[in-house]
Amino acid sequence: MTEAERNALRSAARRCSDELHSAIAANPKAPFDTLSGPIIKKHHQPISPAYSLALFMWTIGCINGQFEER
Repeated sequence: MTEAERNALRSAARRCSDELHSAIAANPKAPFDTLSGPIIKKHHQPISPAYSLALFMWTIGCINGQFEER
């Protein structure tokens, strides 16, 4: 993966993460699964030909500090 491809993936993951955080802040009592599914699918759709959903989710986790990059 080139640096430009990595930046494109991280940019999409960052936008998704920001939208997830704002949706959770707006609806704190709503179940996370009902909020996150449509948002993640919406942000993954443009980059889906190049990146798997698992890689996209892992990148979001790295941005949020849940996983460490290798």
